[in-house]
Amino acid sequence: MHEQARDFFGRHTDVTLAALGSAANREHLDLMPAGVPAKFFAAEEHPSLVERYRDANALAFPGDLTLPGWVLSDLYLLPGAIGLLVCPGRFLEVPTRKRLNLHPDDVAIAAAYYAAPTVVPRTFIGVSLLSLVPKILAGAWVKALSLKMMRAERLRGVAQWASPAVRVHTRMGPLRVVSSVPGTHEFRAKSFVYESDLEDADAWNRAMARRTSGEPDEKIPSADTERLAELCARAEAGERIFVVPPGLDAGGRVLVRFGG
Repeated sequence: MHEQARDFFGRHTDVTLAALGSAANREHLDLMPAGVPAKFFAAEEHPSLVERYRDANALAFPGDLTLPGWVLSDLYLLPGAIGLLVCPGRFLEVPTRKRLNLHPDDVAIAAAYYAAPTVVPRTFIGVSLLSLVPKILAGAWVKALSLKMMRAERLRGVAQWASPAVRVHTRMGPLRVVSSVPGTHEFRAKSFVYESDLEDADAWNRAMARRTSGEPDEKIPSADTERLAELCARAEAGERIFVVPPGLDAGGRVLVRFGG
């Protein structure tokens, strides 16, 4: 992945990698993920950057999904670190810049990712991914490099079957379907729990390079909630089912492979 990362940042020289978290977490991070230098910002010393992250998150997730300040402090910054791609404000499109009240020379957040640590060592839960710069694959890179900064070996998360974010999630490799979503998640009926094996470096590198490994066994319309719910039930019963890169085809069908 080092060569791919060099290529990405070589083409987008205004974009740099950073991490934002409690000062005590710095020593536990890899601040050279895939050979990319990351600047660490202690949240206690950079309150304006914390506010800019919260504003960017609110722009990406309005309404019911807006991030409360106490959750940001207690559950993001204290236990872990948010991976950021930062850039000058002029790198963002004008409507986005205006909504964030940014001057063209201000430091802006182009993309951000947070995964929460769990009781299982090196296992994380994907929580929040946002990208405010279209067409440069910022979402895939901030997610990949954030996970490497946190030395993650396994990732679980919740994704909506029809969401374009599935294409980003499958840049980490095939998504093993784990189950339906527990609890009272707002989008439970159209979502699933997935797992990424980040120790399979070869699969991860192929997925980041968009090199697919064969045709899927089935292509299921993302609106077919009954069929997709059946996949979750089968996965819960022990069957190995994967959503394979790129996750969705041009028609919005979910690309599924069985076994393996």
